[in-house]
Amino acid sequence: MLQLLMYGQLPADIRRHHPYHMLEEIKLQPDAVARAISITQHGSEDVVRLLAGARRIIVTGCGTSFNAASCGAWFLRGFSRGKIDAHAVEAYDLATYWPGLRPDDVIVALSHSGTTTMTIAALERGRRGGCETVLITGFPDVGAARVARHVLPSGYAEERSWAHTVSYTAALTTLAVLANSLAVPEERLDLLPLSMVLTEALGLDGIAHRLAASLIEAESRLGPADVVIAGAGPNEFTACEARLKLQETSFTRAAASGVEEMLHGPLAAATPDTLLIVIAPGERSTDRALDLTRAAEVIGMTPVVLCAEGNAERFENAHRLVLPDVPEIISPIPFVVPLQLFAYYLAAGKGINPDLLHRDDERYLAARAQYR
Repeated sequence: MLQLLMYGQLPADIRRHHPYHMLEEIKLQPDAVARAISITQHGSEDVVRLLAGARRIIVTGCGTSFNAASCGAWFLRGFSRGKIDAHAVEAYDLATYWPGLRPDDVIVALSHSGTTTMTIAALERGRRGGCETVLITGFPDVGAARVARHVLPSGYAEERSWAHTVSYTAALTTLAVLANSLAVPEERLDLLPLSMVLTEALGLDGIAHRLAASLIEAESRLGPADVVIAGAGPNEFTACEARLKLQETSFTRAAASGVEEMLHGPLAAATPDTLLIVIAPGERSTDRALDLTRAAEVIGMTPVVLCAEGNAERFENAHRLVLPDVPEIISPIPFVVPLQLFAYYLAAGKGINPDLLHRDDERYLAARAQYR
């Protein structure tokens, strides 16, 4: 029986040491992606027709779900070659500020639990404006599901860790299947191999573990380190998700940036002790990512690059985590996996339970009560 835990509730099977739930759930992602593909391909015909006829699609969520929503807007624009006008808007902004909602707009909301306050408020505002509303969730019978007109299960609800990983990739996959359905038939991708690509990404477990151990050792000598993750295109939001996971699980001082943005100011704040992770899956991201890594090397950093088999040799002076070649538009799905593993091992190596996000600390429960 699935159990939806509220903020102050701790799971009965709480883990006190490695392996924590988070690691097991990261390893479930190949199966979860396969399940999400199957569920969405066979149960989304009405939603696909709705999206195809929309004037504008607004994809929304909070936190991890907003990072998925941001990638989802890229999927919709990319697969349709710009014919779909899709925007990612954070749920609070949509509920409070976003102007000009019309009845021919469609709101696609993401909430793993289905209980996120501002996501429900965004859906309610959309309904008041006459918009069609779609919810992608792990719990299709609670909260937001009673507000949305259409509900798509992501296919995964069994998470025990609050550091949502498998639910993130399941939601991303659901969005990718929807977007792929909106491409012209001859340009649609075969998404079924994604599950095998994620299995190969899990093979980087040992490298991610060593990278975390190296950072912990450096911090023992030099004090807390800055970690910056940079990506381009849809992987700018993969960088945002990695930053969030590092902050949630190991309380690391992490930042996320676009590759181009990093070159236009934030690089000035970097030092040789900054850990720079660059996401470069190939295609259009390679050249500018290479510029960033070369600039970092001049400052004295040895950047870490998540790259693909097809462009790995271009990053010969960086530490490389090499994944299989995939079309750049869907690369956020497998390329987030090594970053999740890195966040996990960094937390576990510091003696922090990455499942809890301070839910076992009365101060943070009291802080939460101020705004819940």
